[in-house]
Amino acid sequence: MADFEDEGVPAPRIVKKKHVQAGSHGGSWKVAYADFVTAMMALFIVLWIMSQSQSIRDNVAQYFKNPGVLSGSRGIMETSGLSGSMPTPGHSQDLQRAAPVPSEFDVEKAALEEARKHIEEIIAQLPDLKALKDQISLTITGEGLRIELMEKEDSLFFDIGSAVPKPKTKEFFKIIAQELGKLPNKVAVEGHTDSRPYGGQNYTNWELSVDRANAARRFLETDGLRPGQVYEVRGYADQMLINPQDPHDFSNRRVSVIVLYKDKVKTCSFTTPLAEKLNNSTEPVPTPTGEIKPLAEPAVVPAKPPESSN
Repeated sequence: MADFEDEGVPAPRIVKKKHVQAGSHGGSWKVAYADFVTAMMALFIVLWIMSQSQSIRDNVAQYFKNPGVLSGSRGIMETSGLSGSMPTPGHSQDLQRAAPVPSEFDVEKAALEEARKHIEEIIAQLPDLKALKDQISLTITGEGLRIELMEKEDSLFFDIGSAVPKPKTKEFFKIIAQELGKLPNKVAVEGHTDSRPYGGQNYTNWELSVDRANAARRFLETDGLRPGQVYEVRGYADQMLINPQDPHDFSNRRVSVIVLYKDKVKTCSFTTPLAEKLNNSTEPVPTPTGEIKPLAEPAVVPAKPPESSN
């Protein structure tokens, strides 16, 4: 410094500036962003609800109408199942989980499962049917609830070559008819035979399987099924053996009652030229004149007895 003064040059001044950090920009943008995210979430929830079936929307609406908070139940939130006291501060735990909304198929399957259990309980309580429990099968399949009556060597449900159910068979049909009549599902009835040929050319295993299925249908409709609940009657003869290794096995002779899932019921919609002409016609449909006489009763022709068991 002295050297600068001796030469007549002023000494330079060193100024140290303190860097002051800039102030915060504020958190107002966070509030706006949170409002935007909340609105988008609400929008997507509404779109999701609108895309669901009516039954799911009804279940969701019923769920929020009665969450069960005041009654002491878990309500809309479900605890994680952990026992013990409240969590200690500083530890994050998932204590609550949103309850899943059951689909229409899950609700329908649960109803069929409940019907299956109820029928099994009734069978266990009745001595006559309890002895037949090994020959009665109740299973949930991809088609619905399948109830099968499988024969044994002593012909438990139908006499050999006959389509007339035995008394125990009628009793069982009455039980399942009263139970299935409570369900909204359609019902299909199947008849099956073994591979033993039926005696006679005009009456085969095809006719026998259909007649047994129709006999079951008549008792089901009389004892508890609603009008129109039977969707179809099927006769398969020996084409769907339950024991294909032994086509003559007695278990292949059976009658099946299937409670169908709603999506398994197909509706046919077609128009024939005659139906289209009648629908487009403006002329009144002619009414018959004169006395209408009922058709005569068909004559009963006894079937030829079978040559072997079916």
